[in-house]
Amino acid sequence: MTRGRRDVLVALACALAAVATSLLACFASQDGRFSPSALVKLSRAEPMAAVARASDPSFAFVNPVEHYDGVYYYVMARDPLLHGREHLLIDQAPYRYGHPMFGWLARVLALGRPGSVPSALLALTVLGAAVAAYAVSRLSVQLGRTPWGGLLVASSPGLLYAVTVSTTETVGTALAALVLLAWLRRHITGAAGLLVLLCLTKEAYVTVPAGLALWEAVEWARRRTPPPELGRSIVALAAGPLALAAWQVYVRLQLGVWPDMERPGNVAVPVQGWLDTFAFAHGLSGGSADQSQIGAIVAPILIAVAAVLLAASVTALRMRTLLDGVLLGMVVVLASLSYLTLGYPHELVRNPSVVVLLAIAVLLSRPAAGRTPPSPAPAAAPAAALPPV
Repeated sequence: MTRGRRDVLVALACALAAVATSLLACFASQDGRFSPSALVKLSRAEPMAAVARASDPSFAFVNPVEHYDGVYYYVMARDPLLHGREHLLIDQAPYRYGHPMFGWLARVLALGRPGSVPSALLALTVLGAAVAAYAVSRLSVQLGRTPWGGLLVASSPGLLYAVTVSTTETVGTALAALVLLAWLRRHITGAAGLLVLLCLTKEAYVTVPAGLALWEAVEWARRRTPPPELGRSIVALAAGPLALAAWQVYVRLQLGVWPDMERPGNVAVPVQGWLDTFAFAHGLSGGSADQSQIGAIVAPILIAVAAVLLAASVTALRMRTLLDGVLLGMVVVLASLSYLTLGYPHELVRNPSVVVLLAIAVLLSRPAAGRTPPSPAPAAAPAAALPPV
């Protein structure tokens, strides 16, 4: 068996492992039962409950305290263009609709049938995990490391948690890995389409085209020659941010409010949000038994995450591979989160999951592995044979 074929088989094995762990996480989180609609985390007390039950009489509701972001993606899948009534039944609709792609993809998988949306959300998160594991494995090989790197997806607590609550992280990881893989292989047009999907999945993923642009600029300065297909590259890198901007203008026209205008206090001054999180966790540690457990674990986890990100950021400053600029942008975003998005274990596990995965890749990638090699100089023509003397 050739090495290339073996690497592909390992990538497929990583994808299967990601599917297995994702489904096991769903079963385990429901105590051995299985209901896709329960993963939406919608309670009977919410305005959307009657709408959900009307399209699916067996819809499984959860306790109100279990409410989570899957509800919003469920709504976006049912009301993708803000023309229905579902968007009127959730809080902070302009903010929620600032990143609609995950809900749109679920609608496509559900074939437009409202009753099939919960199953489509589950299928989408599991498929995202599989594609992410496969793409990370192939990316690992491109960066000079083992194809078993794809197992990082199958074993990521944050990504597995995302599957159990119908959020975007597995799909975001898959799209980001595919973008990086396409860019390494100079599939510029394919990367452009993937960047549109990625930037509409979550605003923070704008750091991916920004990081790739930084990488290309550094390479230009090093080589003192422009990158190949400069015009196409610029268009490709701009496609995602422009698509996101156009969509946000649409939301503003439909709802009268810019998406970020109703953003809750999720963002803080860089680093200050982390310091606030430590103070918040310390306050919880003196509360009830449950609060004490939360307060005791947040600081060690956050310090461990910070250590990995700091080491990877120092490495990334050398700009050895195309991952480095992307990581630096994502670290800035993560450093700007507030205690509301870091102070509870489920958020602390989920929100840094993609950045931590990228940080590990940066730390393990080989120097200069992601750099487009310079064109070889033309071989000198052989000297003409001299006539015998």
